[in-house]
Amino acid sequence: MGRFHFHPISIFFTIAFLIYLQLKFKSFLSFLGLIVIFVYLSTYFHTEFQNQTKLNEGDYQTTGTVYSTPEIDGNYMKGIIQTELEEKVTFSYSIKSFEEKNSLQELQPGDICVLKGELVVPKSPTMPNAFDYKQYLHDNHIHWEFRITDIQKCHAGDLNVMTLLQKYREKGLNLIEEKFPSSSEGIVQALLFGERRLLDEKVEVAYQKLGIVHLLAISGLHVGLLVGGVYFLFIYFGVTHENSKKILIILLPIYMILTGGSPSVIRASFMVILYFIMSLVHKKFTATDVISFTCLVLLFLNPYYLFQVGFQLSYIVSLGLLLSSKLITFFSNAFVRLFIVSTVAQLCAMPLMLFHFFEVSLISLPLNMIFVPFYSICILPLSILATVMISFSSTLGMPLVSLLHIILGYSHRLVLSAADISFTTLTTGKPSLLFIIFYCIASLVLFLRFEKNPIFKSLYKPFCGLLLLFFIHLHLSYINPYGRVMVINVGQGDSIFIQLPFNKGNFLIDTGGKFTFPSEDWELRKNVYSIAEDTTIPYLKSIGVTKLNGLFLSHGDLDHIGEALIIINKVNVEELVIPKGFIRGELESEIVEKAKRKKMNIRVVEAGDQLLYKDFMFHILSPSALTESKNDDSMVLIAEIGGLKWLFTGDAEMKSEEKMISAYPNLKADVIKVGHHGSRGSTSDQLLDHLNPSIAIISAGYQNRYQHPHDEVMEKLMSRKISIFRTDLQGGILYEFNGNAGTFFTYPPYDEVK
Repeated sequence: MGRFHFHPISIFFTIAFLIYLQLKFKSFLSFLGLIVIFVYLSTYFHTEFQNQTKLNEGDYQTTGTVYSTPEIDGNYMKGIIQTELEEKVTFSYSIKSFEEKNSLQELQPGDICVLKGELVVPKSPTMPNAFDYKQYLHDNHIHWEFRITDIQKCHAGDLNVMTLLQKYREKGLNLIEEKFPSSSEGIVQALLFGERRLLDEKVEVAYQKLGIVHLLAISGLHVGLLVGGVYFLFIYFGVTHENSKKILIILLPIYMILTGGSPSVIRASFMVILYFIMSLVHKKFTATDVISFTCLVLLFLNPYYLFQVGFQLSYIVSLGLLLSSKLITFFSNAFVRLFIVSTVAQLCAMPLMLFHFFEVSLISLPLNMIFVPFYSICILPLSILATVMISFSSTLGMPLVSLLHIILGYSHRLVLSAADISFTTLTTGKPSLLFIIFYCIASLVLFLRFEKNPIFKSLYKPFCGLLLLFFIHLHLSYINPYGRVMVINVGQGDSIFIQLPFNKGNFLIDTGGKFTFPSEDWELRKNVYSIAEDTTIPYLKSIGVTKLNGLFLSHGDLDHIGEALIIINKVNVEELVIPKGFIRGELESEIVEKAKRKKMNIRVVEAGDQLLYKDFMFHILSPSALTESKNDDSMVLIAEIGGLKWLFTGDAEMKSEEKMISAYPNLKADVIKVGHHGSRGSTSDQLLDHLNPSIAIISAGYQNRYQHPHDEVMEKLMSRKISIFRTDLQGGILYEFNGNAGTFFTYPPYDEVK
């Protein structure tokens, strides 16, 4: 329910729509609009009230039914099962042996297993603007993560229509995986079955970066081409128009299930079904009526669709194209029509893309003009034909598979090369409500002006208005008086981001990193979680940061610098700051060499140094004389930020603390980043008494193997009545300030201290 309180965009557009209806159509449609909104809200709250769990947290055993085909990656399996109480839960399981992996790969929807493990509540996002996985599960009526420890007695269950169709879907996916090359199988599975797990990660990221990732999903265009092709074949082989439509009305719901039921497929299929039904009963409706009706029906069936990005994009782009149909058909030239269609789609999708993904491709328009026809005319038909042919005969199908492989190889190289060009993507950060309102108004003026006078010269002013809007949005950071210190939740490690007001500087102290252990080949995972790529960089993009003025690496432990190479590769870093004696292993050497190849300024610092960035200064307190310990030789920084003195200690231990106390007798700090994640080897009584901090921040992993923070350290902090923030319990920790005053927030927001 809370999402309605925090969705001002929805409220604004709802009110604007009602005002539009009132002004143009008087009271009737305005009243009808209110009725529709009331029905939707009633449906939503009823669904929300019914969307409750019957299970309890803790140890759990069930005879569960496999709901969807489990995904196995290395020694890790995940998926969805339905419990004995007919409640869906998402599960994860660490596979114990190669033999067990082979056995589990045979699991299919409808199979039944005896499962033991623990039910835990899904986590809310621990960073601002991050994807809310807990809410996503809730919208799919899932309330628990089942961490399975034991799987036994798996056997086939009773067949029903749904599981039978899912089995056929799995057979199709397996056929493609078996017969197609690895570089092509992911694309074909995505286009035919809506399955993207085998897509090459680099290729998928490149498509997303360039704004053409929609080509890798089954869209309304794909459904239209497929329906049109099948309809043509029916007519060609003598089936009447009426019977062809009846057959397709029956087949399309089956197709929706086989393709995974994405919003775009459901919308397009539902529209075709409705169109055919109206045609059979000789009723005429406009395409706008049809799309509006399908939208309302789908929201009535599942009100959570409204919050899905795929649903939003599918309907807003489709509606925009339908409303622009007169404008599109005004031009006879095919190239101009393609340009208009691509432009309308881009303009309609832009506010949603910026709101959800925080960036836009500057070459998306020309690439869409090239790749949409390319995929529609070549890749999609060839994928369908190759799959159909190879299912009957490898001899007949393999030449088509090879041809598709060659074509996709050239296509991927072009996409990857375009994605590597640095200036092709514009990172804007998450836009404000005001920006979205002005953007929609400017786009509407542009459409109306062009519709009234379809000459490109008439678009000069509204187009310049849009460019001005983007220019202002991109440069808001230069007039933003707010700054922030973000303690990033990187698990067992350290990473702290500092952003100064008025765009005076962005700094990252350490990057976090994950320890890896020796594994056999069968255990290796294709999709490995990366702190930098999955947490840090998306957060920076969400606030519009594309450049770091300084990357500070406190010392060479993996949990502090393990993601540094990715940060250096993916983010524009001006200066690398490392302590004296930093290079003590291969990783440290590789980082420094990479920085040199990137022509970054490398600064080696020690106690007594000062780093000045415009009018902001870091003071270096350590290291002084080097020791044999990486931890004791950590770079220790102190800086005044937002009216508070912050001490960033890295993993400095008590010997290093003694040196700092001796060297800086007047040293004080308001906020201390507790050394070595709260280890008993750091944060001495002498240091706390010397600094006299009021706030302590501990960066540690949830239930980590080292049991950080240690009880002794917690007792020292609590006995001095120091406010404590912990990433393992409270998630990301944000200090947002204006001038010398600021506020601490946690993500998820369990606490707030002023």
